[in-house]
Amino acid sequence: MSRRAEHWSKGRARMELHPHREELMAKDRILVPVDFTGPVFEVISTAADLAGRLGADVVLLYVVQLPAGLSPETLIHPAGSAGAVQAQAYLDEDARRHLLPHVQRFEERGCGVEIALQHGTVGQAILAAATRVAPLMLIMGTHGRTGLRRLLEGSVAERVIRHASCPVLVVRTHSPAEHPGLTEAQRQALTEAAG
Repeated sequence: MSRRAEHWSKGRARMELHPHREELMAKDRILVPVDFTGPVFEVISTAADLAGRLGADVVLLYVVQLPAGLSPETLIHPAGSAGAVQAQAYLDEDARRHLLPHVQRFEERGCGVEIALQHGTVGQAILAAATRVAPLMLIMGTHGRTGLRRLLEGSVAERVIRHASCPVLVVRTHSPAEHPGLTEAQRQALTEAAG
């Protein structure tokens, strides 16, 4: 048995000896903010494995950002739709639809899953969600930008690490994205904003 497996086994044995601690652990949650880029699968895989080992539930978070120039009430005309819908509602529903396939990965590990949407800038929204959820820990990915790009764009992961009130596990993804993944609804909203 590897040291890591031995460590986890010992940890489980201690929890079984203390039923009150087991009850507390069952209520622990891990906050997992994701975007829709390809590397999200690395973050989901790591989070599902750790949450399953810890017996924690998961709050799967996506930060919905409206493109500049759109208010939440702005009516947009989705492709293939007969009518107009409010931009915020359209993007929220699109985000939920894209998060649902990831839920199964956590459920396979015996974890309860809550889908949460936050609005605003990504770093601030993740920190607000962490305050609301009060998680055992936060697991997020980083694209590993360096140099001028990092200086100009900043690092969401770095900001969260500095200000979060819980431990943060950062998963360095192996496939850096040139830009955040956009869903069809997000592309539609950007097109509407551009006029």
